[in-house]
Amino acid sequence: MLKLTLLFVFLLSTFSDNHIDQTRVNNNPLNTDCAKKKDLLTGKMIYTTFDEPATNEGGRAKLYKALSNVRLDSIPNGASTRFTVSFLVDVDGHISRERVVRDEVGKIGEQMLKIIKSFKWDPAMCNGKKVATLTTLSTLMCLQ
Repeated sequence: MLKLTLLFVFLLSTFSDNHIDQTRVNNNPLNTDCAKKKDLLTGKMIYTTFDEPATNEGGRAKLYKALSNVRLDSIPNGASTRFTVSFLVDVDGHISRERVVRDEVGKIGEQMLKIIKSFKWDPAMCNGKKVATLTTLSTLMCLQ
């Protein structure tokens, strides 16, 4: 019988890739610490720092429990692999620009994104204002 060990690392950070303009935009009159960048694909402002991160309804524990239901048929016994997905939580809590960043086995990242999208999300906050953020979820799965 397979013993499944799941290790979830929730990285709440902005993905620094070629889809985000690397120049900072400083149009915040309060001069707060919340930095933002312009998304080159959508033209939207994406916050790279924030006071409170985007959260799913029910909290991380509920998300991790749902992610533990991912079908693992394609992972060989004794394998250990990391999966990373990235998604934008918009100011209205909708998920967009979701993508699989790393999936060494195949199809697991897609299942993770379906589960993530099934939750209602509260956007990140900066100075009491809802802001869009790019969120990355990394998961290490070990089958023994």
